[in-house]
Amino acid sequence: MTMKIRPIISTFIYLAAMTLFGCGGGGGGGGTDSGAAGTVTISGVAAKGPINGGTIRVYAVKSGQVDTSTVLGSGTTAADGSGVYSVTLNSVPTGPVVVEVSGGTFTDEASGTPNVALIKPLRAVVSSVADGAKIAVTPLTHLAFEQVDGVGAYTSVEINDANSQIGSFFGVDDIIGSLPFDPTQTVPTGAIGDQAKYAGALGVFSQLVNDRKGTKTLDDALGAVLLELETELETNGGFSQVTVDTLNTAITNYTNSGKNRGGSIPATVSFNKGVLQLVTLGSPASGVVINGIDCTITLPPGVTVKADPVSGETLAGVVAPSSVAVTNSFVSGKYDKAAGTLHLVLLNVQPGFGIGEFAHVEFDGYPTGSAAFGVKLNRIDGGSGINSAPLSGITIKSSFAGL
Repeated sequence: MTMKIRPIISTFIYLAAMTLFGCGGGGGGGGTDSGAAGTVTISGVAAKGPINGGTIRVYAVKSGQVDTSTVLGSGTTAADGSGVYSVTLNSVPTGPVVVEVSGGTFTDEASGTPNVALIKPLRAVVSSVADGAKIAVTPLTHLAFEQVDGVGAYTSVEINDANSQIGSFFGVDDIIGSLPFDPTQTVPTGAIGDQAKYAGALGVFSQLVNDRKGTKTLDDALGAVLLELETELETNGGFSQVTVDTLNTAITNYTNSGKNRGGSIPATVSFNKGVLQLVTLGSPASGVVINGIDCTITLPPGVTVKADPVSGETLAGVVAPSSVAVTNSFVSGKYDKAAGTLHLVLLNVQPGFGIGEFAHVEFDGYPTGSAAFGVKLNRIDGGSGINSAPLSGITIKSSFAGL
């Protein structure tokens, strides 16, 4: 990419002006209002194992936030040990939807402990819903929700990526549409392979909680483990090697426990991709915001990014604004495979953004040993108004985690 940030900013001003006058738009801030005519009914399974008597609530996403002030529909999970629910939405959202389960009890898969209280609500997020949609709500969907929430952009790309990435990490093809069953019971008639994978993954997750609970009760331990993992996702964009090691121990322990009757237990987990987070550091003058960043990232050996093979332009979702830069930001990435570099330009003329995490990059492969990403800041523009100028005294820090 040979263009300079100043011409790009001029183009961005034009695009921003069109947005302001209702003629176009784009950027990082996800979310939409609800209110399309008609109703839809969604159904699914809430499981940690299957949750009995849990309350289901459905929310829309507005202005990039989960709108808990309005419940689009509610219901209760079955009390027969299946975790099944069905909810009719009286106000149909036109964008992302969050399904939440709270309360109720479950039988812990790994220990067999009955009537464990669900004290931490679990959530699932989808980019849209239609009548008849099947949506599972589990610890895995909750982690995907937290990954999206950490990025701060409830866009279709981020939502679908998070659901896919968490599923891949735990060996499940579709953590939303596949409905898990209780792995300690005989496989239900008609269950398909991915449901068995899901059941096995939840059994392993239960084992992980048991392995790490220490002196805590199971209900408290579940909340603590979820908090640790969601904090990793929100802070680093992925999981640490310590988490991989403890998960692999849980896989071994659950495999040898004799508790699993119908689940397909995942194989040993290893990282084959990850997320690079980019953060600005420094202390700009009061009122000064960042409007544009141009940087070049050198990838470690064995690491690539998905891009058009001819132009080098990265595919959708590979580079994205995040955190402080989500609102009204545009980002572009160009991958030079021969040089092993990624040229990234992010623009936000108005309102600009402050110091902090501003973008993430999803990569394939994983750094080995002491290999790390190199980041060269080519230029950073900003100011207190629309007339941006080069800024000094600001640096970029990168960190990465696995998926």
